[in-house]
Amino acid sequence: MAAPSGALTSGSPARLWGAGLASRPFRSVLLVLAGVPIGLAYIWYGIVWPLISDQTNDFRQVYMAGAGALAAGADPYQCTTGVCAGHLQGYLGAWGSAYPPFYPPFPLWLLEPFTGFDPRVVDGVALLAASAFLAFFIWIVLRTLQVRDWQFAALAVLLSISFAPTLTEIQNRNFQILVLALSGVVLAAWLRGDRWWGGAALGFGLAIKLVQAPLLLLSLWGRRWFAVAAAIGTWALLWAVGAPRYLPEYLFQVLPAVGRGTGEEMNVAPMAALARLLHPGSLYKQGTGVDSVVLALTALAAVVVVVVTLRRLGAPRTDRAGRALEMAAAFAVSPLLLTVVWAGQLVLLLVPIIVLLDFGLRRGSRGLVAAVAVAWFLMGPAYLAFTNAFAAGFGFPLLFDVWSDSAMAGVVVLWLASLHALRLGRPLPISG
Repeated sequence: MAAPSGALTSGSPARLWGAGLASRPFRSVLLVLAGVPIGLAYIWYGIVWPLISDQTNDFRQVYMAGAGALAAGADPYQCTTGVCAGHLQGYLGAWGSAYPPFYPPFPLWLLEPFTGFDPRVVDGVALLAASAFLAFFIWIVLRTLQVRDWQFAALAVLLSISFAPTLTEIQNRNFQILVLALSGVVLAAWLRGDRWWGGAALGFGLAIKLVQAPLLLLSLWGRRWFAVAAAIGTWALLWAVGAPRYLPEYLFQVLPAVGRGTGEEMNVAPMAALARLLHPGSLYKQGTGVDSVVLALTALAAVVVVVVTLRRLGAPRTDRAGRALEMAAAFAVSPLLLTVVWAGQLVLLLVPIIVLLDFGLRRGSRGLVAAVAVAWFLMGPAYLAFTNAFAAGFGFPLLFDVWSDSAMAGVVVLWLASLHALRLGRPLPISG
């Protein structure tokens, strides 16, 4: 029988974690001391301040602006301040200009019915919905992992709400939080076998954003045919009904332009890191930094990552813990296979963070727990400090060249940790 989540197993607790962390009452005190300020900070910066402030965000300037363009019969990919701005005035008001979306038409079409309501009310509802999606994600992941220890549940909540990409996407009311909630459903379905509803959740997420495409490859590898069929069917259906007349423009103009990549500071994909390494000026938007050499190295890196991951995955697992680790590896490897990864997209890595932390504590693996903590720190506080310093214009070019890749370093650490967990979690052969 598996040990309770968060239990200190596989040896003397004091030897593994130290006398302090081996004490359950001491851990309770630490959780309370950390939880109160983190919880209050989230309530203020994630709910109260965004509600009372009039700051622009993705939901207003991209989603609602695009939905407003659709409602006005205009092309959302051509509607900016200078083009069809009059159509958007009623939807943006004093919120400023619109940004051409780089999302499929479906999420814009999904919000089109709400363009007739008071924009500020819709904006507030979207903020509360984002927090609700986050809560649902945490709940379904903990339930799926069969977490019964309140201490680990509290730790998972604190890690999630204090993760810098989480707060960024909540404040922006970004659809990435909805995709995160759908990811929890995908995880739950994966642990139960070939489930069509998991595929439908994956297809819904792909219809919103394509960042989950590697998960579809995992379903093909795992021979989850019902899930694959449901994912592709749901994806195709939603794109077919959601303003399909703009799909050709998105597929052949918008998507190639975005997928070309850039070395600017907000892109944390491997291509961006290579572009900044070979063309340092791209960090400061002096060109994209993406040339034939960068493209070739990026393709080579992607092939290596896929091959290494597949070798470590081996044959599909039949046990729940093994299946959870499979999904953790798929989420962890996803950013390494994309050409553009905005920092907010890293919120999806909460899936492997929670799964690997749960497994590491159950297994008593200090190395795995430490690796997850390092990855969380590099993608969260370290990269957030870089973006703030960069925006403030601090003059440390050489430091920025290294610091800008802290988030990608965190992604690599998390990916390697997932591979290590797959090895630890492989069932031992039966002897005799």
